[in-house]
Amino acid sequence: MKDAIKMGLRSLIYRRKQYRSLFIVCIFGVAISLFTQSVVTGMISSLKYKAKVYYGGDFQFVGGDFYNNQFTRDENLALVKKVFPNDLVVERYNFDPDYAALYFEGMEVRLRMVKGVDFDAEAEIFKNLNYKEGCADNLRGTNGILISEKIAETLAVHAGDSVTFLLQNKDKETDTMEVIVKGIFVDSSFFGMYTSYMDIDFLKKADKYPLNWCNRICITLKNGEPSEKQIANYQKELEKSFNMFPIVEDKYDFFDSQAEIEYYDEDDNFTPVYALIKLDANLESLKVVIDAMNLVSAFIIVMLIIIIVVGVASTFRVIIMKRINEIGIYKAIGMKRRKLSLMILVETILLIFSGCIGGFILSLILVLISRNLNLSFIPAFDLFLTNGTLAPIISFLRFFVFSLTICVTTAGAVLFAVKKSVRIMPCKALAVTE
Repeated sequence: MKDAIKMGLRSLIYRRKQYRSLFIVCIFGVAISLFTQSVVTGMISSLKYKAKVYYGGDFQFVGGDFYNNQFTRDENLALVKKVFPNDLVVERYNFDPDYAALYFEGMEVRLRMVKGVDFDAEAEIFKNLNYKEGCADNLRGTNGILISEKIAETLAVHAGDSVTFLLQNKDKETDTMEVIVKGIFVDSSFFGMYTSYMDIDFLKKADKYPLNWCNRICITLKNGEPSEKQIANYQKELEKSFNMFPIVEDKYDFFDSQAEIEYYDEDDNFTPVYALIKLDANLESLKVVIDAMNLVSAFIIVMLIIIIVVGVASTFRVIIMKRINEIGIYKAIGMKRRKLSLMILVETILLIFSGCIGGFILSLILVLISRNLNLSFIPAFDLFLTNGTLAPIISFLRFFVFSLTICVTTAGAVLFAVKKSVRIMPCKALAVTE
């Protein structure tokens, strides 16, 4: 084995000019494949981060009565925290207004959604937002507000400006109050363009709701996305304390069915119904986009693997046939078929693996270049950007699996030609003219 590796390496170095084109094909194929997968993974990760900021984490615990989906905070928070003891469990208050707007010097911007947030509990999430001006520090218990760059540009306001917040509260009364722009975030995409964030207690008071009520309990897991088994376990544990709606793949399966839910038992007792909404259920409307991105990425990678394997294997077969005299010499001096085959296969694998390493290095260079290109000028594309640029996620495991796949498939494709060549008698091999 050791001798076969040495001979394969020497042969590869000696014939480096002959293998140059194969090496280049392998480098570019691997580089484009890894870069494509890294970019797509990074884009989806950026989308999910924005969704976590908007929805409050990996899960939303919602439900209660069939009018406003509101429930008493303290009791439910304590029960939910028993199920998620090591994770971040916070309350939120979603204000989805019939009418709400911000005014500044005669300019108006309608708000699609206002999120009431405990900024102390969610400091880590809001610290990582891409702020053009200001930040979310010390917002708890104040009349501060975070607005998107789009809203700020329309109103012509800056961090520190005082604007008028007009809303129609739950009693259908129109009210106004002054709020201070504390931060302007740049990632004003699908989730944030006409969404603002303010202190949860301030927002509940503005909407005439008591402070011990909320309409969202949000859970952020610390160990990545949960598996289906984990989600089922969380649901099972919650069912011990709450009347739970089944897990849904689309949040509207719960919200749209509320008119049909039985809230009263046989004794006419009111029984609130709750639901655990996972992040993917909130992203059902974007699932087609995510699936399309993954499909295109997979198609590109598969096609490049086929090109690499077929190109290298077919070229290598021609090279082996041209080396038939060399094979005859090796056999004439007593080299066994197995050792000869192993030498050629080692030569193939060394070529492919070195090409994979070169491709990985080139993909790193492409990643560094992409991270310095501001693409926020592309309409609606900032949904997939982090701080205005792509944020590809490099995975060494992906590189290992990709390289192993190419090495194994190429070696398998070359093996047939190798076996056929090493079976030839030495006298016949030496008689062949190239």
